[in-house]
Amino acid sequence: MSTDLVQSLKSVLRFLVPKSILMARYERYFFCTQRWQNLHLGVFDSFQAASEFASRRGVIPRFALDHEKWLQEHQGLSPHDYPMMFWLSRMLQEEEDMRVVDLGGSVGVTYYAYKPVMKFPAGLRWQVCELDDVVQLGRRIAQERGEPALSFTSDLKVLDGAPVLFAAGVIQYIEPRLVEVLSAVKYPPKHLLINRIPLTMDRATFVTLQNGGAGIQSYRIENHREFTDGLNRLGYREVDRWRCLENSTYIPFHPDVALNHFEGFYFVRDLNE
Repeated sequence: MSTDLVQSLKSVLRFLVPKSILMARYERYFFCTQRWQNLHLGVFDSFQAASEFASRRGVIPRFALDHEKWLQEHQGLSPHDYPMMFWLSRMLQEEEDMRVVDLGGSVGVTYYAYKPVMKFPAGLRWQVCELDDVVQLGRRIAQERGEPALSFTSDLKVLDGAPVLFAAGVIQYIEPRLVEVLSAVKYPPKHLLINRIPLTMDRATFVTLQNGGAGIQSYRIENHREFTDGLNRLGYREVDRWRCLENSTYIPFHPDVALNHFEGFYFVRDLNE
């Protein structure tokens, strides 16, 4: 039987089978799957609502990742890395003793990927802010590789006074919004390099559940205008933006909130503001 015919039969069945049955079947599949398939489930008003939904099904949402495997699989560069590298290289040229805070940077994956192709100054300090268990692993790997410029912490206060915040594919997993995180420090970073963030143009901010293979986690899709306006109110202005075409989000039974790409940004905060 041809693939086209199979797909046609599936389309017909979707109209014949009640939606409630299809949703229940997908929900079971979503919670049972233990490999990465970019699966999402539900539209919720908050992290708490998403967590309560999962908890009623015996699942406690938590971010889980095999960080050593992630490091091995991401030693190369993707198209969305190049805008980040371009702007970061200009910052490093202006200040040799640069401190970069890599929010949610795993075990230093980006540092290791960028180092062979970028000229890192001798005084660079690359600080990864991660969960406690990742911090310990990251320190061990950095020590084994002889990387004194790379350090790890779980304290968000590391953002205070840092020239650069580097955040790639992480903001959507953190319950406080970025504007709240930045408002909590006395001296927010001057430069914001933000990559692979899902934003919606068509509706208010919402939360969904994502199956990451190793675990189920809550995942925010923020309204585009709310996101940029919040940073504008903190004194940041947008310098550049780009599309991350390698990333997408599709939530079954909610086609109106599908995203065929994510966003990347460079914001700067003028010191006189």
